[in-house]
Formats: sequence, C-alpha cells, structure tokens
Amino acid sequence: MFHFSNENIVYKNNGKIEYIQFKRLLKYGIKHAYTLKGENLDFSSNSQDEPDSYLRLGKALELDEKTFVKPVQTHTDVVQCIDCVRPSEELQNVDGLITNQKGITLTTKNADCILFLMYDPVQKVIANVHSGWKGTFQKIAEKTVVKMINLYDCKPENILVCICPSIRKCHFEVDEDVKDLCSEIFKFTNRLEDIIEVGEVKNGKIKYMIDTVLINQILLEDLGVKKSNIIDCGICSVCNQDKIHSARAEGEHFKRATAVISL
Repeated sequence: MFHFSNENIVYKNNGKIEYIQFKRLLKYGIKHAYTLKGENLDFSSNSQDEPDSYLRLGKALELDEKTFVKPVQTHTDVVQCIDCVRPSEELQNVDGLITNQKGITLTTKNADCILFLMYDPVQKVIANVHSGWKGTFQKIAEKTVVKMINLYDCKPENILVCICPSIRKCHFEVDEDVKDLCSEIFKFTNRLEDIIEVGEVKNGKIKYMIDTVLINQILLEDLGVKKSNIIDCGICSVCNQDKIHSARAEGEHFKRATAVISL
C-alpha cells in the first residue's frame, strides 16, 4: 500500500480521499490536511470536480464545507485577515489568509508552489499561505508572520510553520533572468551558493536550479521563527508526480491539490 510517512507527517486514507497531516499540528488538535491525487479529485476553481472534492475532504476531516474560505490566488503578496466566512469574490488576488476565529477553514491550492500552514499555539492564530517563486520573491510568508506579530500579538518563536509538498531545488529549473532576480533580491544572505545552483545547458542556454524552500526558511528564521518550528514534509511534487499534482509534470491540463487548516 502506498503511503507518505516520515518524522514530520502521517499519511491518511479514509477510502474516498488520501491526504497527509503534520504531526506537530495534530499534537495541538488542529484540523488540517494536504490532499494527494485521487480519482475525480481536483481543487482547481474551474474544475467540475471541485465541489465534490471539497465535500469529500470536509467529510474526512469532519469540517463543514460551508466554513471553507477560498481565496482567488494570483501569485501576489497580499495577505488577508479573516474574521468571518467570506466568498471567493471578496478575496480576489489574495494568496495568504490569517484568522484567530473558530468555525473558519482557511484553504489554499497548488500544483508545485509552496503552501504554508502556520499556527501559534499561544495566541491561537492560524494562517494558510500560497507561495510560488513569485510569492517567495515577494516574501509573502515573511509578510504573513509579520502580520501575525503586529495584528495578533504573536511572538515569532511560538509560531509553527509547516511546509507542504512542492517543487524542490532538484526540479525548479529557471533561466538566467529569474536567477539574476533571485540573486538581487536575496543578496543580503550569505547563502546564495546554497540557494542557486548551476544546472545543465539546454539549447545553448545555461539553466539554474533554485531552492525556494530554503529561501523561505532563511526569511522565517531571520524573523525569529525557530528552526525547530519550521516543519518541512520534505516531499518534491515533481519527484512524486504519481501521487502529487505538479504543473511542470502534468503540463497544460494540470490539476490542483489543496491545503486546509481550521482551529
């Protein structure tokens, strides 16, 4: 039987949907999940399977689908604080959500991009953040933690940050323009050699491999998030494309997974 399990995550299968959960969040009783591939399962907003996909996930987690807050993600650095369930129409161009309210389920979706599930067990605040390379270059995860600090009195050393499956350095291949942009934005760190690696030459052009997960880890640690509280599932979406959605692997008609979290 297939399963993902390691020191940070557990695999779940209720017969109708497969997903992973983070052990640290389960320790606090936080309902959450990151979905794996499944038959007729797709969380893309234009998919005919989307309504039933959320229904199946809600039943598995014992969450009312009416509590799901679904932002319209467009690779921005916009993070919204949510105090009641709001329709997607009110959350255009939003890629991060924060709440301290029960009865609200924060959702994001991906097919290679990083999804962060955050929780402050002291202030009882959660966040859910979508961060592709554009969001990472705009430091959306960092901005989310800053909002948690400024608006909810969170202390960075208390915040748990869980990193869902995403494309990793082994497969995130870019051209020189993106590499140069990365070098310019993150020149403050002394770890550029770890972040950027020279790749293969293809069609006469040098390719570069970028570690967006490491970038975010550096940004979060610089804010005061403890290294031990940054919990990475360690799963590459491209390496595991048989069970995890990947736009790079699936091509034009790729499907999406979702990450959800609720107090």
